[in-house]
Amino acid sequence: MGPIGGGLALVDALGKYADEEEKITWFYETAARTLIQDNFGSVTGIKAISKNNSPLELKANNIILACGGFEGNPEMLSHYVGAQAQFIRPVSRGGHYNRGEGIKMALDIGAAPCGDYGSFHAQPVDPRSKDWEPVVLNYSYGLLINDSGLRFTDEAPALVDSTYEAVTRIIMQQRNGLAYAVFDKKLDDIHNWNATVRTRVPPLESDTLEGLAEQMKIDPAEFLNTVTEFNSACPEVNTDFDPLTPDGLRTEGLSINKSHWSRPISTPPFRAWPIICSNCFTFGGLKIDENARVLNTEGDIIPGLYAAGEVAGIYYRTYTGATSVMRGAVTGRLAGADAALRRNN
Repeated sequence: MGPIGGGLALVDALGKYADEEEKITWFYETAARTLIQDNFGSVTGIKAISKNNSPLELKANNIILACGGFEGNPEMLSHYVGAQAQFIRPVSRGGHYNRGEGIKMALDIGAAPCGDYGSFHAQPVDPRSKDWEPVVLNYSYGLLINDSGLRFTDEAPALVDSTYEAVTRIIMQQRNGLAYAVFDKKLDDIHNWNATVRTRVPPLESDTLEGLAEQMKIDPAEFLNTVTEFNSACPEVNTDFDPLTPDGLRTEGLSINKSHWSRPISTPPFRAWPIICSNCFTFGGLKIDENARVLNTEGDIIPGLYAAGEVAGIYYRTYTGATSVMRGAVTGRLAGADAALRRNN
């Protein structure tokens, strides 16, 4: 069981309400550029550029920044994340439009940064897929191979839900930011394994390891040697294999051992999914208080300015699962409620 609809269901419900509300005006294909302040430092509006590149100035009692992080901004990612950012893509196509404009506008008027600007929520995805969030999360039951034909990490240190982010960051550090999740026919013994793969692009497949290596465009000899060494290090008896629980079926004698679910890759057909690191959202944003009001570098409130969702920075180093949509819903509601109260006063 799980939630139905996800974040999109929230957007659909709120969007329908906003469309029906006569007091709400939409400005399509209009990009905000600069926050406007009065002589006392209160935010009183924004300067924007409309569809035909005409300047536009909008006055307001309050401004709520709810325009995402900077996962779609290669320059900001390279600056904060580093050179490997060139291999990271937004987890879905809409992420390309999250370019950090709201964050930069606020920083330009003295807002305090908050959150880990050099980090982001990493997810392993199929680079061939155009689906939203085409994750590949079955690799714990097979091997992870880089494009040199080598293993480079423990594929199964624990359950995938608690380790996929760390493993994905290691994939990002490989040459070309690329890895392959490799399996044999025994993958089909795992009930409902396909629920862990959301890409609709079929895996690479061959009846021989050499043929699979050719499709992966890696050195067949190196790949075959890696698989042979792994197979020799697997437990001789694997009747305790349990895909739902860390089962202790560990390899022995490898420079990088696999902690759980170690079974030989020996039965055709052989399959592989390419995997790269995707960016679900960036961690760096603006510092806010308990009412989602943006604070300046001195810790004081910037009157009239609020931040919600990804614009508000709260994460450091790692992501706490299932909190991102909640962050957007909670901070958005807080910002809206306080902005309405401030307007009425």
